[in-house]
Amino acid sequence: MPDTVGELIEGYRNDPQSSFRKLSHGVRVKHERLLARITREHGHRSLKGIRARDLVAWHDDWLAKGKIAAAHSLMSRLRVVSRFGATILENKECRRLAERLAEMRFERPLPRRKWLSSEQARLIRVKAREHFGWYSIALAQAFQFDLRLNQKAVIGEWVPIGETEPSNVRREVDDRQEKWVKGLEWSDLDKAFVLRRVGQRASELQFDLKNAAIVMEELAIYARVSIEELTRAHLPSGGPIIINDVTGLPWSTAEFRRKWRLVANHVGIPKHVMNMDSGKSLQSARNGSKVASV
Repeated sequence: MPDTVGELIEGYRNDPQSSFRKLSHGVRVKHERLLARITREHGHRSLKGIRARDLVAWHDDWLAKGKIAAAHSLMSRLRVVSRFGATILENKECRRLAERLAEMRFERPLPRRKWLSSEQARLIRVKAREHFGWYSIALAQAFQFDLRLNQKAVIGEWVPIGETEPSNVRREVDDRQEKWVKGLEWSDLDKAFVLRRVGQRASELQFDLKNAAIVMEELAIYARVSIEELTRAHLPSGGPIIINDVTGLPWSTAEFRRKWRLVANHVGIPKHVMNMDSGKSLQSARNGSKVASV
């Protein structure tokens, strides 16, 4: 049984029945950073000695050192690991801690009220193609804006070879094997230009691209034909849709964001409007909802 915060976190990270092991690679990496910070600052603390006033002090300290979002994320991780200790480990001190945290309320970050306008999306597509020669960024921008998809759903991500998701696209980076998962593939697109994707909860999402004018325009440019001439036969039958124009492989998350920002800077898009805002419209930003299909 764990006696300290650090021991509890170590158990949460490694127990075969922990929810941590079921998280996607990208989420695990993000949570690992948060858990490492908690361990570094409070890992030595005895679970038995933690009181509500200690939790308030920790939150206030995190709030003073960073942003509201960071403080909220750290408290959320504490809630998760304490629930793990209370339920899976059946530790009475973890149960007490989980109950205290459930009763407490901390400041939450405000939802983002930024979005990319249709004109800004058009400028990014044009500048990416005509100035930088990054046709893939123009195509990715079209899918993100027209279908309200987030970056990962469009370009995918590189994960360690040992992750469970199947993939035939692989690379070696610094003697480390990685594979590409989760992004759009040409095999998702049928002859009628209907794109089918499996959503986060294993439900199928369908997008009729004939109703997505921006995507169709970029696909026609990709195929070097007019929109009227474009057929499914003009496009590849398989493989990732969004390919780095230089490497011939799918983009890494960090490099795509960096290049997207370069394009955005060139067309005068403010720094506070980011690529994550590409999958929003003004209406969805107001309602806090995301459009799932077109």
